Amino acid sequence: MLNKDFDVLNNWMFGSLNELLNGININSELDLIKMSIGEPQLMPPEFVQEELKTFSSDWGKYPPTVAIPRLKNSIINYLERRFPGTQNIIDPNNILPVPGTREPLHLIGHIAKNNKNNRSIAIVTNPFYHAWRTGAIASNSNIHWINATEDNDFNPELDKIPIQTLRNTVIMYLCFPSNPQGGTTSYEYLEKAINLARKYDFVLAVDECYIDISRLNNEKPIGCLDVIKKMSTDLENIVIFNSLSKRSNVPGIRAGFILGDKKIIEIYKLLVSNGAAPVPIPIQNVAAALYDDDIHNINACKHYDKNFEIAEKKLRTFYPKLKIPKAGFFLWLPVKDDINIAKLLWRDFSIRVMPGSFMAFSVNGFNPGKGYLRLALVDQNKIVENAFERITNCLSKINNE
Repeated sequence: MLNKDFDVLNNWMFGSLNELLNGININSELDLIKMSIGEPQLMPPEFVQEELKTFSSDWGKYPPTVAIPRLKNSIINYLERRFPGTQNIIDPNNILPVPGTREPLHLIGHIAKNNKNNRSIAIVTNPFYHAWRTGAIASNSNIHWINATEDNDFNPELDKIPIQTLRNTVIMYLCFPSNPQGGTTSYEYLEKAINLARKYDFVLAVDECYIDISRLNNEKPIGCLDVIKKMSTDLENIVIFNSLSKRSNVPGIRAGFILGDKKIIEIYKLLVSNGAAPVPIPIQNVAAALYDDDIHNINACKHYDKNFEIAEKKLRTFYPKLKIPKAGFFLWLPVKDDINIAKLLWRDFSIRVMPGSFMAFSVNGFNPGKGYLRLALVDQNKIVENAFERITNCLSKINNE
């Protein structure tokens, strides 16, 4: 009676972490520091409250599936600022508001579903965000994992995908800047992915949740729109996912947008109209104000830059060649044993971290997340400094044993 396809979700990373630490008490002499989840700790901009107050009467209205005019204009203006020269690519009818990226990353799998001789494939980046796997399952496909490792600069290897796999593919999930490694990509890489999607006629789902969190002393990470502009092409076969959760410190608002191939967007619109929840009008107005403002986003990037400076300084003794990620707010820290070190940090140092092993799928005995910890550098600078003092103490303890 019940669909067993989703049983694998019982092994999702946060559930696995809860199981790992269950029954282990933290050090009662130390306050708990959570570095296991990418939840921004900075306050949302003050104008969020004003927007909600101004449009509070709209809670009494059913929200439209499409963006209200104000939000649509704000998104278009944001895209023109963030990806200069791409305004001719963007058709306002190809934009839909979404409640963050998790839901649409899942729902797009339902749209990608087709027969393909009952042997359809979903190509998913590994390590993975759980919504990509959920979307792959929703497409009724077997998953082909493409590993993102330091050897390939955390750009999953497209050249190693078998031709027959590509022929059966209905959807491919890529994420840049990458979660968890904070890796960026090149024009050539995304161009190759776009050409594959069109040659083999599958949906290319590009998760750009972290596109606006990057080191201010570097160039901004390129996005899919930058590549489309360079190719002098359009959004055929492509869907881009954008969220305000990280950009604007509002994960609880659940707001963002998708932009893509008109054929895909039209089906998505019907899916939401008939079986999902559109974004409420007050939230759409808040989202519009957030997309109109870049100052709060720059301040957030400054905050994360400072946290990475703290991490680099504190870890220098143990990691003299530590690579600070160009984007995102996670540190993908190489360690000898991610599982046991996560337990040790919890028990003795009251720090909750995510073992990389829980974020990836093992293929032929190789797990690309094994031997890493994902550390979210989202807290206030003093807390992050305290956390890395404990982490270095932990590493010293391991080295002395």
